[in-house]
Amino acid sequence: MTRSKKDFGLVKVVVIVFLSIVVLFWAIQYLKIFSKDTALDSSDVKSQDDIKLALQLLDQGKKEEAAKIIDPLINLARQGRLPTATLELLAQTEKIRENLGTAIDLLQKAYDTSENQPDRPRIAIELGETMLQAGKNDEAAAIFRKVIDSAPAEFHAPALAGLGKVHKAQDELIAARDFFRKACSKATWGSEEWEKAAKELGDLNVALIFSPQPTPESMIYTVQKGDTLINIGLKLNTTLGLLTRANGLSENATLSVGQRLKYTPKDFYIVIERSKCRLFLMDKDGLFKMYVVGLGMPGHETALGKFKIGNKQKDPSWFKPGEGEIPPGDPRNELGTRWMPLIPLEEGLPTDLGIHGTIRPETVGGYYSHGCARLKREDVEELYDLVVRATPVEIVETFQPSSEASPQDNTGAPS
Repeated sequence: MTRSKKDFGLVKVVVIVFLSIVVLFWAIQYLKIFSKDTALDSSDVKSQDDIKLALQLLDQGKKEEAAKIIDPLINLARQGRLPTATLELLAQTEKIRENLGTAIDLLQKAYDTSENQPDRPRIAIELGETMLQAGKNDEAAAIFRKVIDSAPAEFHAPALAGLGKVHKAQDELIAARDFFRKACSKATWGSEEWEKAAKELGDLNVALIFSPQPTPESMIYTVQKGDTLINIGLKLNTTLGLLTRANGLSENATLSVGQRLKYTPKDFYIVIERSKCRLFLMDKDGLFKMYVVGLGMPGHETALGKFKIGNKQKDPSWFKPGEGEIPPGDPRNELGTRWMPLIPLEEGLPTDLGIHGTIRPETVGGYYSHGCARLKREDVEELYDLVVRATPVEIVETFQPSSEASPQDNTGAPS
């Protein structure tokens, strides 16, 4: 028996109706998803705008008004209803409000929900830094190590610096210094990350060399009959300031035969970078410490070239042109508390330049001098106690690590 045309027509109608229902169903689902995503996007933008407003209120000291915005958003975060970027921004408010536990929870959620995203290592570093602030050193160290082990190389420098901070917080200064040195070597020279690591490295280097704590570089000198601090310094090619600081002695201290003194042999050299008003104190390992200096004003530009430090003076007199001697301690004495003359090693260089202190610390970092390099009082006194007479000094327009050093060595190590 054959089917009638009527039967075929009925089947065709049924099929068309079925397909129409299927298409309509999926269209409705798509519209639901689209409208939901749009609503989420809109909600997220509003949440971030609200948080930015809360940050402004916190900056103005309006804590209660800020809390009215922040607290409901934190409840949404705990319900898993905020995206990663909003969680990070919200964590900033909690750090400002000193709610470090909440900030850690928010950053942990941001980290957990950012798997396979390129920002995940950056979130991890922020999480580790916040844990460190909260005194959770072991947890912070684990986060930083994970970044070093698994993240791209561009994130290694801040993670290494994070480990340096962990060891510094635990008073493990030698390990901390070594991590900051590694962070400098991994960061791009002159970048913000490099600057931060270099600052920490310099502070730790100085703290260690001036402290009685033995280091891998330090040595012990045993006092002999007839020794004074001055002749010991000459014998060891070190400064009186280094000997007194590292051993808790006054400059006029009486020594005993057999007394043991810590000292650290150093062959320092100095590079002054004219373009950025920076002074780099270098040793065989590269950067020891970086200082900000004031240099020559237009028309009196600091001369480029090679020099060495001459006879250093503590509390020097200043012989002002046209006025004569201005004694130490006089508020008009432009040299401040320390003077280190620069002896030219090349023809045609000026003979009246030096490194000294200043009575105008606000000018440090700019171009206000008549050619000399000036430092703030605490910096010039520190440098004075670190470097000996005849220390080499080179003044350059721009300083970069040696081109012959390892490409990864951005500490400024000599070749």
